[in-house]
Amino acid sequence: MILLKESDRPKSLSEKLAEYLARPPQPILRFYGDFKIEESGDKRHIILAVRNGLPLPLLYGIYVRAKYNSSVDYIEKTDHIGPFSVDDWRLTLDTIAPAVVEIVVGIIPFEIMTDRAEITVR
Repeated sequence: MILLKESDRPKSLSEKLAEYLARPPQPILRFYGDFKIEESGDKRHIILAVRNGLPLPLLYGIYVRAKYNSSVDYIEKTDHIGPFSVDDWRLTLDTIAPAVVEIVVGIIPFEIMTDRAEITVR
């Protein structure tokens, strides 16, 4: 079983504007920064961020497929993103076995893929 949830708090319009002015504009809905992997007990957490570089709020989806122990888990999360914002996410894997995790972000309702990452967790 895998769990994906947003790990930051909602930001005010002034916080989003300050965040935008502090960083140069980026393309629509891309992964931002590095992926971090944390272990706690019998679980692993992958920390990731998605950035919207447009001045328009976009509805987007994150699709995760994890392969481990000859089984495949799939999860889909649809969220609303504000203009010029970075949303932080925490993906939890209920195993410490080696896994291959594919994460895709895309615009809803057309499911246009804007970025994809494949992470090998050992």
